Amino acid sequence: MRARTGDRATGVFLGLTAALLALTLITELPPLAGPRALLRGSVEPAEAVMSVLASGAGDVVGVFGDIASLRATDQRLAAQNAALRRQLAEASATVRENDELRRALAFEKTYGHRVVAASVVARGAEPLSRSLTIDKGSADGLRAGMVVASPAGLVGRIAEVSPHSALVQTLADPQSRVNAYGALSGLEGTAMGDGSTLSIQVPARPDIVLKPGEWVLSSGVGGTYPRGLVVGQVVSFQKQAAATLQYGQLAWPADYSSLDLVLVITDFQSPVAP
Repeated sequence: MRARTGDRATGVFLGLTAALLALTLITELPPLAGPRALLRGSVEPAEAVMSVLASGAGDVVGVFGDIASLRATDQRLAAQNAALRRQLAEASATVRENDELRRALAFEKTYGHRVVAASVVARGAEPLSRSLTIDKGSADGLRAGMVVASPAGLVGRIAEVSPHSALVQTLADPQSRVNAYGALSGLEGTAMGDGSTLSIQVPARPDIVLKPGEWVLSSGVGGTYPRGLVVGQVVSFQKQAAATLQYGQLAWPADYSSLDLVLVITDFQSPVAP
């Protein structure tokens, strides 16, 4: 049995060797040069087409790969941009909170009143009312009638309050009245709004006037406002010999158009309804 298996293997090996030699001779014989060239010529265009197709397929795959890579990069950059914006917003909020706290503490130290800092979120649509809406309300302990100030001076009083917001009637409102006095002259009178600026009327005194540049402060008379808050600065003063009242114009230091932070005095309650 083993002899037959060995003979069969030997025969197969010899047959393959003979076939290989015959194929080599045939392909190398000069008479077959023409058919070989013809065969090679017919195969070469197909090879070229296959090469182009393969190259094109590679380019297409590369383009899709580039698009996918660009999309991934764009998504990554968008995520990084969003993260940076969030960090910037958080940093801005922290800076704002620190600024509000610093102003509140400075006001409390100067005037001796406890305050709640609030941001201005809206300004009145009516030009004469000069009202403000702030982002604190009854949920924060605010009530109607509470005095509203800023680091620069008196702003007004809370007219209406809701749980999370409040409407502030400013000094520029034509209905606003503040008992005030000149810090240098001592002249007492009433400061009032006209929709844009402030004016003050005082009893006529032949020997005393309000001088330009003089600060006017709240007097506390009547209990509407605490004493000593800055109301405005005298811009001009008109003295008439026969008049019983004299009038002056005041510059309001709490700039309505740029006011973004107010301080609500919480430990002073006016007995007069707004």
